[in-house]
Amino acid sequence: MSPRTKEQNDAIRELRMNQIMQAAAEVYLEKGIQLEIREVAVKAELGYGTVYHYYKNKHMLLEDLLWDALNRTEEAVLPALTGDGGSLLKAEAFTRLLLQTCIQELPVFILLKTVSDNFHHFPGNRFSKLFADFQERILLPFIGVIREGIHPQSPEKTANLIFGSLVGCIALNIHHNMRDEVDAEGIVHMIFSGIQPKERGMEWSS
Repeated sequence: MSPRTKEQNDAIRELRMNQIMQAAAEVYLEKGIQLEIREVAVKAELGYGTVYHYYKNKHMLLEDLLWDALNRTEEAVLPALTGDGGSLLKAEAFTRLLLQTCIQELPVFILLKTVSDNFHHFPGNRFSKLFADFQERILLPFIGVIREGIHPQSPEKTANLIFGSLVGCIALNIHHNMRDEVDAEGIVHMIFSGIQPKERGMEWSS
């Protein structure tokens, strides 16, 4: 049997990484920071040595999981930030895309929840760079959209309210095994109905 080519090795590595990441996300939702590499290996249906070959400890695994989730999040919401339309349409599109991505990709939900918890369960300042990048690449652009016309008085508070609402809605569905039943449009409508400006004469940007 001829040796594998570099392309074949790369393909195998990518497949293994995807298996490990998906398994790690599922175990994290069950165990939180208490997850162990062995549990991830069992969930991924891989040998312990295979997983350990890529990650020497769970903190390295979670760090990689969250950085990958950040990249996926940025890619998912970019069309909303760069698309046409006023601030309301952009904010709704951003929220809808973020919600759909969290439902489809558990690591993105874990990232959003972890950021909302301010990395409370993680040791030291290991994730300070990740948190700073999340703010720069995801949170601040969203705050900018809100400031433009949805809620100029308290855009940071409004953005955090929306993120918190998404985390709560998604967590409820995940824990009840109802991911396939999430009403994305209904959730987005509910959130934005609740943050409409009440001041007389104030109009939403269009």
